[in-house]
Amino acid sequence: MDRGYCVIPAAGRSSRMGDWKPLLPWGHSTICGAVADAALAAGLRPVVVAGYRADELAAAFSGRPEVAVVVNRDWERGMLGSVRVGAALPLSRGSGFFVAPADMPRLPARAFERALAELDRLEQAGEATRTLFASRAGRLGHPVWIPASVAVGLGALDPGLRLRDHLLGLPWSAVEVDDDGIFEDLDTPEAYREAIARILTE
Repeated sequence: MDRGYCVIPAAGRSSRMGDWKPLLPWGHSTICGAVADAALAAGLRPVVVAGYRADELAAAFSGRPEVAVVVNRDWERGMLGSVRVGAALPLSRGSGFFVAPADMPRLPARAFERALAELDRLEQAGEATRTLFASRAGRLGHPVWIPASVAVGLGALDPGLRLRDHLLGLPWSAVEVDDDGIFEDLDTPEAYREAIARILTE
């Protein structure tokens, strides 16, 4: 795991789901565990940011030292705060980090790999790094890679701000990924049931 790290915000209440999303079953793992596994498959260090029911989330990953769990004490103020908590850890080579929400279990490892390949291309070409969004057919999804030059300014932002809106106001580019898993977050019981039904037939 030498390619940096991935912040996985998992601090919210999951109020729309009616159940707590991070530890809902997903195959042989959980919803949050599947996101961490995708990051690991790409050679990244997953950093799960807990908040609501933080002790339970930490316990769920206690047997997996390759996954770091940190706590956002102000989790009720929004996801941006969780990203800032994860970004404060000295786990990467200093170039930047990925963000992938904890409720996207279909996120493919190749989405991270395509972004990492683009970072290598930019470095070899001597071009300035910028925020990278996974995308398909012009639609932006996850994961998002945030360069260190942008991360240093996150602490000054209003915690209620949508991080994506801020990032889109700065230099960015898109990396094409041929997989709808970059869009599929599970917010409702219906979405979860439909997603589970799909993986049972795949």
